[in-house]
Amino acid sequence: MRKLLIILFALWGGAVAGVSAQNMRELFLNAPDELFPLLTKNRRADCADYVDAGMEARVTNVFDGESVLKVLTPVYFYLETTPSSSVQGRLLPVDGDSVICLVRSVRAEAEDSRIAFYNRKWEPLLDEELFVAPAIPDFFLSVDSAELYADRCDIYLVSLALSKDECVLTAEYTMPAYMSIDDAVLIKPLLRRIIYRWNGRKFVRE
Repeated sequence: MRKLLIILFALWGGAVAGVSAQNMRELFLNAPDELFPLLTKNRRADCADYVDAGMEARVTNVFDGESVLKVLTPVYFYLETTPSSSVQGRLLPVDGDSVICLVRSVRAEAEDSRIAFYNRKWEPLLDEELFVAPAIPDFFLSVDSAELYADRCDIYLVSLALSKDECVLTAEYTMPAYMSIDDAVLIKPLLRRIIYRWNGRKFVRE
């Protein structure tokens, strides 16, 4: 009986380990369709297979355009859904488990991003508990500059980028792309990128 219990415990423990070890490839394939409306699960599987084979992961999406899975690692992916939009995803460790961070971006003259967090069941988490978005003045090197050009920087356009190699998020104010050349040349040197690092609980500004 003791031997049987040991065997059953080992099998059960292995099953649990298999679930907890679920990597980004599996999570990407099993995500709800509404999170990737341009790519069916089969198309996502095709992308992952192409990456595994060392091939370009370019597929036809539901609008008959092309989507490209540019990067897929056990903890990160970068999907170009259209020539003007993308989705990044990264696993972030939390107490022996992990949460999923998704960043969706759209590009015209400037890029703008939205961030969201999920557990491994793809259930939404409260974003504000995991990341506090920077305000426009935070991007200026000085308070005086932020106040001086507040009237020209009154639209919130922020690009977010997840690192493939680290649990790091970079934020950049992109409104100058919509400005006149003279204004952009004047304001860009006054701006900085803001770096956030994951501390095991939330993104913290460096």
